[in-house]
Amino acid sequence: MKKEDGSYREYDPQVLRRLQLVQLDILKDFIAVCKKYDLDYIMLGGTGIGVVRHQGFIPWDDDIDVAMPRKDYDRFMEVYEKEIGDKYKVLTPLKDKNYACNVTHFQKKGTKFVPYISRRLKCDLCIDIDIFPMDNMPEDKRKRNSQLRKTWFLNKLIFLCGTPDPIIPLKGFQKFAATYICKATHYALKLFHVSPRFLYKCLVRECTRYNKEESRYMNAFEVTMSDRAYLSKEEMYPLREMPFEGIMVSMPNQYDVYLKRLFGDYMQMPPEDKRVNHCPYILDFGDGINAVKE
Repeated sequence: MKKEDGSYREYDPQVLRRLQLVQLDILKDFIAVCKKYDLDYIMLGGTGIGVVRHQGFIPWDDDIDVAMPRKDYDRFMEVYEKEIGDKYKVLTPLKDKNYACNVTHFQKKGTKFVPYISRRLKCDLCIDIDIFPMDNMPEDKRKRNSQLRKTWFLNKLIFLCGTPDPIIPLKGFQKFAATYICKATHYALKLFHVSPRFLYKCLVRECTRYNKEESRYMNAFEVTMSDRAYLSKEEMYPLREMPFEGIMVSMPNQYDVYLKRLFGDYMQMPPEDKRVNHCPYILDFGDGINAVKE
């Protein structure tokens, strides 16, 4: 099955499982570094659902998402190259000016994973896990809402630097209007030479605005549902260990509260037409062969 909007493509089961196992190996190496340096992380979003509902990957899922408090994220970025830099590299707009995405990719060298929506990007996209830094939200509700609006807007602009054709989950005139706005924004950004790197720096500045203030809440502002992706310190700590594909991973202490906030009744399997993956356009395990068949 393939959705018209490009948000889902069914894999050959053997290819999907091979991909998941490569991602699992990346996760194991990531966790090893986190343990060595006493860095906190949690399994994020749909990966968190996989931990609770399947004790592993959601059956059709093709990625792993983790989140880290900003101080731990920054420390990981300082030490990973010394520890496992022979196997992995990091991709952000600060690392590659052509990478028009807000998500930090922790990538396996020598592989390729190019989602259909990212096929126009002129950068090296590999099999990876996604790492999301978590930053403080202010106690004041008005300031929180302002931070959410600004980070949402900057996230969208970064993506539109790279493509005029994002996935738009609308229909009819609303989709037509949104498509026109996206195309116009994309070409305006090109015309005025606004780079993903510049916008990403603006995003990081806004995400970290309140990190020196005491705050009850943290948020992964770079996720799609950032208005619901917040966690209180009481919900986050102490972290708990839970099984995932035969290894133990970290989850928020009150993971049920967090996942229900994000997804509602997350223990119910969604119907096939509501399932989403990252729709690979090119998938190469390092043997030079595209494993995805049209």
